[in-house]
Amino acid sequence: MFLKYITLFSGFNYIVFAITLLVRKSPIRKANRFLGILFVVMSVYSIMLSFSFSALHKENYTHLVYYAPYDLVLLLLLGPLLLRYIRELLGIPTISNLTDILIHLLPFIPSVTFIVYFLLQGTSTRLNLLITNYEKGIWQINLLNLLFYFQMIAYLILSYNVIHKQLRKTSKVQIGNIQLDVSWLRIYIIINLSFMLLSAPLSFYFANEKVNVLIAQVAMIIQFIYLFVKSTWQTSLFSTEIVNEVKNKDAILKIADEVVEDYFLKLMDYINEKKPYLNEGCSIQSVSDYTGISVHHLSNILNNHFHKNFPDFINEYRTNEAKRILESDISNKMTLEAVGFECGFGSKSSFNKAFKKNTSLTPSEYRLQSRNN
Repeated sequence: MFLKYITLFSGFNYIVFAITLLVRKSPIRKANRFLGILFVVMSVYSIMLSFSFSALHKENYTHLVYYAPYDLVLLLLLGPLLLRYIRELLGIPTISNLTDILIHLLPFIPSVTFIVYFLLQGTSTRLNLLITNYEKGIWQINLLNLLFYFQMIAYLILSYNVIHKQLRKTSKVQIGNIQLDVSWLRIYIIINLSFMLLSAPLSFYFANEKVNVLIAQVAMIIQFIYLFVKSTWQTSLFSTEIVNEVKNKDAILKIADEVVEDYFLKLMDYINEKKPYLNEGCSIQSVSDYTGISVHHLSNILNNHFHKNFPDFINEYRTNEAKRILESDISNKMTLEAVGFECGFGSKSSFNKAFKKNTSLTPSEYRLQSRNN
């Protein structure tokens, strides 16, 4: 019965984590939304296991007549959700084309196939499969567990690469008017990878569902408590440098006029020559890193000279580039979405919104108008 209680305890813990993340106001609320969904998935997974193991332990098989191992699919959601959380936290745009979506969906095919096969069996066969798997494991589930380990390790390596690239540039990311230190993410991924590599041999050595779930639950509780604390409550996460937006000239950090002018010229040379706005990952932090101008001074320059914040400033350049393409013959061979991506927009919706804000027309209206002229 210990297994029942540990899965039940985990399930309720995860749902508390999820509610906290989804309702709590935070500068990383968008990223926390994906982490909250991850905890909801984990909560459903743990409660499902608690229900099935309780029935199997008590030999109350009537409760399992309509049960199916949907937990196999829930486990496979962990990797994609974790990667998406990390990308959102680091401010990295996510563009998914059909090929990417299919690649992400591939690991789900064997699990869904087994669930369909399971549901097509008679009631007695389904119950026998569940009992056998609980006591000593069945090869189908062992194979799907192996697939999960491979998939999760692949996502952890992808996540580590994303974090490593960020930390090579800076350990801080700009979210709104707050800078967050994200160096702890690398520690979390290393802990997670270590658990996966250590638990995999144990799971396949014992090769039964009771031991597999016990190992997995203990490992996940430790990891996810660490992840939850670092994402919400740890003081160091929020005791970071505050970058105040300039509201009036008296609030501006006083620097010599010639320095301001030098910074302005350096910024404009970089924008016009390198065209960083064509890269969808262009951020005020990346511009600061390249030009050597602090984020605070860049914010002041944009407010003083352009009366714009950084996203509006960059999107104006992207819009002008899009106008140039839409006015040319080459636009006839491109979709509007392709034009947006070419100009640095991360999605069709952000392209339409920024373009209409700067021109009062949608991209399709502007292209039609250009053709008529």
